[in-house]
Amino acid sequence: MKRANFTGVREFVFQGFSDFQEYQLTLFLVFFVLYILTLAGNVIIVTIIRIDHHLHTPMYFFLSVLSTSETFYSLVIIPRMLGSLVGLSQTISLECCGMQLYFFLGFGITNCLLLAVMGYDRYVAICNPLRYSVIMNWRVCAILASSVCATGFLLSLVQAVSIFRLPMKKQNHTLVSKFTFQGFSNFHEHQLTLFVVFLVLYILTLAGNVIIVTIISRDRHLHTPMYFFLSMLSASETVYTLVIIPKMLFNLIGLSQPISLAGCATQMFFFITLAINNCFLLTAMGYDRYVAICNPLRYSIIMNKRVCLQLVWGACSIGLIVAMIQVSAVFRLPFCTAKVAHFFCDIRPVMKLSCIDTTANEILTLIISVLVILIPMSLVFISYILIISTILKIASAEGRKKAFATCASHITVVVIHYGCASIAYLKPKSENTRDEDQLISVTYTVITPLLNPVVYTLRNKEVKEALKEVLS
Repeated sequence: MKRANFTGVREFVFQGFSDFQEYQLTLFLVFFVLYILTLAGNVIIVTIIRIDHHLHTPMYFFLSVLSTSETFYSLVIIPRMLGSLVGLSQTISLECCGMQLYFFLGFGITNCLLLAVMGYDRYVAICNPLRYSVIMNWRVCAILASSVCATGFLLSLVQAVSIFRLPMKKQNHTLVSKFTFQGFSNFHEHQLTLFVVFLVLYILTLAGNVIIVTIISRDRHLHTPMYFFLSMLSASETVYTLVIIPKMLFNLIGLSQPISLAGCATQMFFFITLAINNCFLLTAMGYDRYVAICNPLRYSIIMNKRVCLQLVWGACSIGLIVAMIQVSAVFRLPFCTAKVAHFFCDIRPVMKLSCIDTTANEILTLIISVLVILIPMSLVFISYILIISTILKIASAEGRKKAFATCASHITVVVIHYGCASIAYLKPKSENTRDEDQLISVTYTVITPLLNPVVYTLRNKEVKEALKEVLS
């Protein structure tokens, strides 16, 4: 532990071009002319593209969005810079500085991503001209533009919050460099029993997931998109449990050692990455079932190997990005207490150890939770509405039964997985006691990973037959 004294301010002063005192009027005139030209040029581009129907194409649509973003980007910075050059106030409050940083980063990142999207548009136009109008339709363009803006401002929010959560007023904090898990200390007399139960469940989870991955890799009949996603989910669940359960088991038999800040951040990073990866893999599996039932004639074309790999890579990428954002936001906080009221480095229990108010971090956590839980859950829900409406149109009862059977295992895992995640991360932070929170955590860290192989082996005829062949 070390003692740190923080002396902060409520406003900042820009030094600007103070080293060029004698040239400030010249600089003002140069920058002012450039600023007027920038505004005029971007306004002209947006106006022309809007008026001329011949320019209503994806390329010019992205150009107009870029020009609009560039206009606001310059508005955030240049007027204040011009004011400081002519001797107007150079001070800025903490709040205004935070807003300026937020919009500067938001529009800056948006511009970078828009240029990448425009590059993709040119790639499609030149390398795939016959399908250009199909690939780059207006819905795709709108999704790309809105996604770019949302990504830019979400990353900007994270960066601004991380910086302005740093202590900026005089405080004395005793900062800790290690954490200890309280774990199941309230159940001291039952800890050996809990150890045995969790160890058995953990061994069954590892064995079940390894068996599923092995069966799918060896049996060529299971080399289909559905089982490819299942093998990816099983592999992800295996690593997910390895991140949390071994340390929890050591804690139950008194062998737990303190965990460093870096170790805690690493555990949280992999936990968040794999948990979000699992959420989006389940969504990909729901989409796979939707295509198989609602569009069976084109199933092999739509769900080709490249698409399956892209969906898996997309799920993993989202997990990595969100984990980096969340972990960086949490571990920018100063911590004054060393005892984590949990059995692993979960987000909320770690944030409770901070010396300062964590309302902004709580809001960020809620926003991320809504995005990575409710959006995938809604997509799965929509998929199953379409699936059920298609199944009900099947004439034969046997056909309907077979179609429902292909979805039963997936929907069972989805309900339990998203249900536990929603209770854990979308409920008010003070609604449950510590023991209730830990019980919910045990469900999604110990029970749910075991549920996946159990449900898919007991309810799936193809997997059971493949298992018999492998064993024989």
